[in-house]
Amino acid sequence: MRSDREEVPAPFTKEDADRAEIAEARLRTSRSAVACQVYWPSWFNVCGEIRDKYNSLGGPGSFLSYPSSGNIVNPGNTGERVTFLNGPIYWSAAGGAHPVVNSFLNRWGIHGYEGGWLGYPTTDEIVLPDGGRRQEFQQGAIYVSFQNAIGSAIQNGPLRDKYNSVGGLTPGSSFLGYLTEDHKRTLPDGQGQMARFQNGVIYWHPTHGAHWVNGRTLTIWSQAGYEGGEYGSSFRHRSTHWGIGVRRAIFYYRIDLYFTGSIFPGTCHTRLEFSGPDI
Repeated sequence: MRSDREEVPAPFTKEDADRAEIAEARLRTSRSAVACQVYWPSWFNVCGEIRDKYNSLGGPGSFLSYPSSGNIVNPGNTGERVTFLNGPIYWSAAGGAHPVVNSFLNRWGIHGYEGGWLGYPTTDEIVLPDGGRRQEFQQGAIYVSFQNAIGSAIQNGPLRDKYNSVGGLTPGSSFLGYLTEDHKRTLPDGQGQMARFQNGVIYWHPTHGAHWVNGRTLTIWSQAGYEGGEYGSSFRHRSTHWGIGVRRAIFYYRIDLYFTGSIFPGTCHTRLEFSGPDI
């Protein structure tokens, strides 16, 4: 047997290696030989697009190491997975075959794996210019950065569209930066959504859309209780007029919040203007 001539790498035993050699011999004479492969000393058959993906990454010499299972059909027959010593590869007809490992796997698992709101992976990890990483799923994405090594998830939709419009696909170059927590898909009012970033937040309301808030505007709004405070939860827009040094955020219930100040740091003051049916 091959195990008598070669050292068997950990964590496999001689019994595992001998079983793998027998599985290889059986596979060579079966109809599955074209689509499947055994990776000695692991005795599992790895088949189909997952095998092809695994081989493209380098097989046992890749970051995944050796197989620890064969192809497993996922609940509902929605796809398949194969586990490896350092993480799985998942496959679906819609998204193809992709590894999900480390912080991405942990965060994805928190949200229910393929059965959760993110769905199946549609890309491998994407390395971003500043060293952070992003992985896309059917219904959203997970971001991992040096500042947030555990990762955070965001759902596809108008809130993420707003984030992408200000550089969200490469957060290191966006003024908002990376996610710092998972997208809150339901707020206490039962209507809005919120995502928090290193340098601000984005809120979404079904009537008034998605808008970002940061800096002094965010500070004043947070002190007033965010969407539960006197300014309400849904602002219509925020604009910056650099020529006259005025920052303006317009909110749903109490309409206008202005920030005016000189060009000198620390001399800003606020002026609150209210309008609406209760004024």
